[in-house]
Amino acid sequence: MDKDNLRIILCRIWSPGNVGSVLRAMKNFGFRDIVSVNQMNFSEEETLTMCAGAKDHYKYLRFSSDLRSEVSDLNVVYAFTARKRRHFKVITPQEMVEEIDQLPSSARIGIMFGNETNGLNNDEIDVCDKTVIIPTERDYSSLNVATAAMIALYEMSKNSGISSSSEITQNLLNLEEKEEMFGLIEKVVQNKLMEKSGNKDQIKENIRHIFRRVRLNKKEAGFIRSIFEIIDRKI
Repeated sequence: MDKDNLRIILCRIWSPGNVGSVLRAMKNFGFRDIVSVNQMNFSEEETLTMCAGAKDHYKYLRFSSDLRSEVSDLNVVYAFTARKRRHFKVITPQEMVEEIDQLPSSARIGIMFGNETNGLNNDEIDVCDKTVIIPTERDYSSLNVATAAMIALYEMSKNSGISSSSEITQNLLNLEEKEEMFGLIEKVVQNKLMEKSGNKDQIKENIRHIFRRVRLNKKEAGFIRSIFEIIDRKI
């Protein structure tokens, strides 16, 4: 994996100091791409104080109010959370790295962390492919966001020099391409195959989570789209 292809995404962070601590962890392990989305408090001084010897990394920090635009160019997004989420497969940081090792080095990866108090909300989780839980004692699973980022980046950096044998054959979808495929499938299933169903929202949610568990490349996604386009025309 190319370290420049990893993006750290912080959602609704309260403490600017935590952002600084994440920047410090990123410098420790050689990562640079970071965006803070809908940050709740801003203090350059506090951020730089917690950066300590990594103040030069502050220039890589971006602020955004649009999460979907920040993940639209990514192929796979992992959400770090302290609790299991419905429909999402839960993996450990080590399993996450093992999965990433199987991707082409050109794959763009996102690792997302949530608010210090309530973590990631449903809208934030919805743009992710899988959830990652750091194994802790069952009676105290909460980790500081900077600590969680440090663990994730350490695991990533251990194997960052390994290239994938599937690089030639893999050409993964980004979020926009996934949404295009989801839209077609949902249109056919909801409006034609199950047009009388009273549970269309649940159908939409299930479709998205099923296909997010499968790591599709563009050729495979094109084949799936073709099938549903034929179904759409025939019915």
